[in-house]
Amino acid sequence: MRIQNHDFFSIEQKKTAILSTVAWYCLYLHVGLLFFFAYIGAYWLSGLNILSIACWAVSLNCFSSGRLSCALQLVCFEVLVHSVAVCLTFGIELGFHYYLWAVACILLVEQSIPLLRSITFAVTMMLVFGVLVTIKFPLLDTFPYPNFVPYIHFSNVMISGLPMIYALASLREMSIQSREELTLLASKDALTGLHNRRFAQKHLNSSNWLESSEREFVFVIMADIDHFKKINDSYGHERGDDVLRIVSSIFIDCFEHPNLVIRWGGEEFLFIVHEEDKHTVQRFIDLITTLLGQHKVSRERLKVTLSFGVTKWQKDMNFEEAVSQADQALYESKRAGRDRVTYFD
Repeated sequence: MRIQNHDFFSIEQKKTAILSTVAWYCLYLHVGLLFFFAYIGAYWLSGLNILSIACWAVSLNCFSSGRLSCALQLVCFEVLVHSVAVCLTFGIELGFHYYLWAVACILLVEQSIPLLRSITFAVTMMLVFGVLVTIKFPLLDTFPYPNFVPYIHFSNVMISGLPMIYALASLREMSIQSREELTLLASKDALTGLHNRRFAQKHLNSSNWLESSEREFVFVIMADIDHFKKINDSYGHERGDDVLRIVSSIFIDCFEHPNLVIRWGGEEFLFIVHEEDKHTVQRFIDLITTLLGQHKVSRERLKVTLSFGVTKWQKDMNFEEAVSQADQALYESKRAGRDRVTYFD
């Protein structure tokens, strides 16, 4: 069973990437609006749009440098000013006030902004939105293309909603992936990459795990690195960690699904081996010891040996009982001089 390496991006990196994508979307949108306002003759709005583009460019720089709080507050200010300016010029029929909703929702995802301040900004956006839809604007007659007003309104509903949908959907997927990554990390030993004791106790302890197997029994093997304390005392814990990693890499090379190898704790390992008889299990253990004997373990060329205790885990036994028997057999191997295999009778 070979463990694959996993690269885990931090939550902050993922969130920054999502918000940066939204910022690029808005930057290009404002470039388009610059030409739109110039085309309809609203030159002061076109000029204001140049400032908006500059704000989004600065916010992108803030995102890239990790200053998410600064970027989002700048964005909040830009959307508020721009939306109100367009609504005061042409009324709300064009739908530019919907951008207030989008930025209010996105603003709340950044925890570096104090919660009370985020809520205050979001509520302010909603209050401005409420005021805009309440005020009666008499200035729509100044819009030069009244026949296009419904289409522009519809477009703004969609354009303002898309980044909000993208951001929230991406954050949802990020949350799901983060939970999966945390579950994986919780089931793996950080030093060796093997499954850990928590994983074994959670999954193998279930009453139906062995019952779901086609076999009547599997072998449970406890393995222990001999004189591991002496290695730590003589060469330091760094060398001890090297030994654990090398021994674990040999286990990984020898194991294939559905067999399992678990770091039980310290220098102890637990194997679940789906084999037919003791002779096959013995050949499996002999392969491990042969490979370990061929390995250069750290620069001191340490001779590392293992003691084993083996038992059958049958369907009328629970997991703890099988582990206890394997542990008793391992103890006998240690008592008899180590570097040997004992089978529980």
